[in-house]
This record gives sequence, structure tokens and C-alpha cells, in this order.
Amino acid sequence: MIDGFDHVGTDHKCNVCQCEFTDDEGGVQGYLGILPVAFCPTCFAGLCDMVEQLNDREWEGLTEEDKNEILLDAIRHEWNDRVVVEQIEAKLKEKNYEDQD
Repeated sequence: MIDGFDHVGTDHKCNVCQCEFTDDEGGVQGYLGILPVAFCPTCFAGLCDMVEQLNDREWEGLTEEDKNEILLDAIRHEWNDRVVVEQIEAKLKEKNYEDQD
């Protein structure tokens, strides 16, 4: 265990902004792979927002109809994440090809 990173007790120090927070305030503490981490409620909310924004980027350029078609196919065929991403990329390439005409 890395010194100072034990996640015991109710007092924690955020790895991003270095503020101290308690379990009662919220936030999260645990491991990112093998690295122990702690995020205060504000930094954790910001981290979640960043991930959500990055996740939405893969859909840029597709209509709601395109998105729904891919998601329904994913459910019907029980695709894993890799296949869904491949389908998104194929649909984007198709749309880009149409735009060049």
C-alpha cells in the first residue's frame, strides 16, 4: 500500500483539489486499477460530467434516428461494446461519404 493512501476511517483527502471531505459529504474513494484514489463530491461530479461528455462525442454527426437504429440493433443482436462502436463508425463513414457527393 502506498503511504497516505489508505482508505480507512471517514476522513479523506481529494486527489484532485486536495480538500478534505468526510463520508457524510459524499464523494468516492477506492481504487483506479491498483492506484488508490479519493474524489471529493465536487471533483467526482466534474469527473462524471467529463466522462459523459466524452462518451457523447462518439455520436456527433448522427441523427436521433441513426442513434436509435444502432441501439435497437445492439439490443436485438446482443452486441458487445466493440461491435456497437464499429457500427457507429460505419454509420459515420456512410454519412461522411454521402456528404461528399
